[in-house]
Amino acid sequence: MLALKNKHVIKGYWALAAISFFWGTTWFIAKKAVNDYHIPPLQLTGIRQTLAGISLILFFIFRTKKLPTVQELKFHFICGFLLIACSNGLTTWGIQYIPSFLGALIGCLMPFVLIIGSAIFYKEKIKPMVILSLVFGFIGVALLLSSFAEEFKSPHFILGIILSLIGVVTWTSGTLITAKNKLNINPIEGIGWQMLIGGILLLFASLLSGQHVPLQSIAMEGWILLIYLTIFGSIVAFVCYLYALKQLPLSLVSIYVYINPIIALLMGMIFLHEKINALMCIGIVVILISIYLVKRFTNKVA
Repeated sequence: MLALKNKHVIKGYWALAAISFFWGTTWFIAKKAVNDYHIPPLQLTGIRQTLAGISLILFFIFRTKKLPTVQELKFHFICGFLLIACSNGLTTWGIQYIPSFLGALIGCLMPFVLIIGSAIFYKEKIKPMVILSLVFGFIGVALLLSSFAEEFKSPHFILGIILSLIGVVTWTSGTLITAKNKLNINPIEGIGWQMLIGGILLLFASLLSGQHVPLQSIAMEGWILLIYLTIFGSIVAFVCYLYALKQLPLSLVSIYVYINPIIALLMGMIFLHEKINALMCIGIVVILISIYLVKRFTNKVA
């Protein structure tokens, strides 16, 4: 029995390694697909999430022969809109104009927004040490953004920052709704329906906004990147994430938050020739330390 448990724990570590790597690479891959192969970001994300959602839903239906109730579909629609259509769609749109590693780092601010959102909407008390950690984190953000003084002269760069920040807020909103949800839903089934709904909404948005190109005009290399995002960035990563959560402590699984931006940074420097300087490095280190402190003091009893 112990050997079987250890086997599952080892698989949990492999799953954690997979999500840390694959989610880290999605920033670089998505930016390359958008900028180098001219796949509009909303269309790219819409195709990716629709295909991933269909795959997960078919897998679940084949195993259980069960469809969601109307109440469950309403919940999936809200989460699909916030987590997939808004968050994933806007962050992919945002990194069209900013370095991919900067998009990844902005995404890491989710714990900050989650705490502030819980305090505002659910009246949850913020501990003094968490407040200090948040202040420390915002100093890191200020240091990081100050290193882009020249880039801030571009309206497109500012738009990229705004889109990425809105993406963090919508992801946090969806996370809060999911945490307060009382429905008994299989996680794989749930994320499948949310991906499908969010993907369809993104495809409609891409058509309405003019952010779309004929599918036959997408180069083979662009399709390869899109398939990578679908299979590894969505299906494999989310399944591994759910498996890791089942086998490992949440505090351990959450380390992917620190690894993702580092992988995104390395990928951006190597393949996209994104520049980094000393001030950026200091800001990045301060942000990652503050995320660690926020998580540590949030988990402690007041």
